[in-house]
Amino acid sequence: MKISYGLALRESLRHGKVSGKALEDFSCRLERAQDWLEGLAEKGEVGFMELPFQDPSPALEIGKKLKERFKHFVLIGIGGSSLGSETLFHALKGPLYNSNPHRGGPTFHVLDNVDPVKTVEILEEIDSARTCFCVVSKSGSTAESMANFLVTLEVLKSTVGRNLVRRQVVFITDPEIGALRELAREEGYQALEVPPNVGGRFSVLSAVGLLPAAVLGLDVKALLAGAARALEACKTRSLETNPAWVIAALHYLHHTLDDRRISVMMAYHEGLATFADWYRQLWAESLGKEGQGQTPIKAVGAVDQHSQIQLYNEGPKDKIVTFLHVEEFAKEVEIPSLYPEKPSLSYLGGHTLGELLNSELIGTASALAKNGVPSIVVTLPRVDEKTLGKLFMVYEMATAISGYLYGINPFDQPGVEEGKRLTYGLMGRQGFKGKGKEAREIWKKRLNKVCEVS
Repeated sequence: MKISYGLALRESLRHGKVSGKALEDFSCRLERAQDWLEGLAEKGEVGFMELPFQDPSPALEIGKKLKERFKHFVLIGIGGSSLGSETLFHALKGPLYNSNPHRGGPTFHVLDNVDPVKTVEILEEIDSARTCFCVVSKSGSTAESMANFLVTLEVLKSTVGRNLVRRQVVFITDPEIGALRELAREEGYQALEVPPNVGGRFSVLSAVGLLPAAVLGLDVKALLAGAARALEACKTRSLETNPAWVIAALHYLHHTLDDRRISVMMAYHEGLATFADWYRQLWAESLGKEGQGQTPIKAVGAVDQHSQIQLYNEGPKDKIVTFLHVEEFAKEVEIPSLYPEKPSLSYLGGHTLGELLNSELIGTASALAKNGVPSIVVTLPRVDEKTLGKLFMVYEMATAISGYLYGINPFDQPGVEEGKRLTYGLMGRQGFKGKGKEAREIWKKRLNKVCEVS
């Protein structure tokens, strides 16, 4: 894995204040950020840096049994409880995995949102009597996840009977507190732990991601080994060796010096599109506080060259782009040499689809640079468990370092909590009725102007 950032510096752009010298001069600030983060880790306040060195045996053992026993696996979780596992699934198994009769394990589904159509369609697609439902919520109070859990629990009771439900449900939650932990103690549900000092969006390398990975038959040890190697690099004190420093510094400097308030992640590999979803939550929820932070945007190459690049090139110069580049694809297709008399077709013959895709990346990055848009290229030799482990850890470290640079706490999410409290009130949760009244008053007052199409 390597980070190429020459196209993010003034020397390669038409304008801008971020030069190679500005980046070098920023090293002292990055040193202080590194000291701060490692100090939090030493005091046990931040735990994601410990995850690469954990014993994965509990998740591996349970995952192996579930893989052998069940025909379907349904992950119930949202945000940090699901996006990491979805990234692993899409990157390493692909969109047609569930329909492959030779897949060698259970189908994989995610109940994240509470859209009733989605929930019903997934439940209709599976045989609930042959399904493991894995409920992931550190707090045990996430409304969406708890609602989907209750719906699926009722389905299971009617299918296999109340006494057998426990055999088909696994919790991943806090080791001590919360409704799921209480149910595990009271009713005997099997449960794995999310460390108390690991937040949801930093939890992919905990049981939250490891158990689904094991069920999918992925190499969990390689995933952790990749993360450990990346962490080693991210503890060095040089821009030449620390990828987290490079990512954090360039985003921060382009934001604060050139007002580039939008961070685009553009994956030139379909399987990494969901990594961009994971990144969006990590970057937005960690850094969007006290008027700080950038808005993360997902794009997929080459598809979004035909929908977004016009804006990036000739619209507001408020973006920094990260390209995810893969050197070696797991499968390749050669383009046939047909119609040699037609110039618009003949030039493609003899090349591969992967070669075309990466040429599109180079062309797009070069065009952006000509138009003054900075970009970073993250190159992976291939997409496998080890490289994904590196990618997860590098971006978690870069996000944490960025929190220090902005002067905010990257590990909380106060802006999310008020919406949750208002929802609890609307749904009648005990102790939150006043919030429900407040939400209804705001809703009525602000929606009194209507444009209606009959």
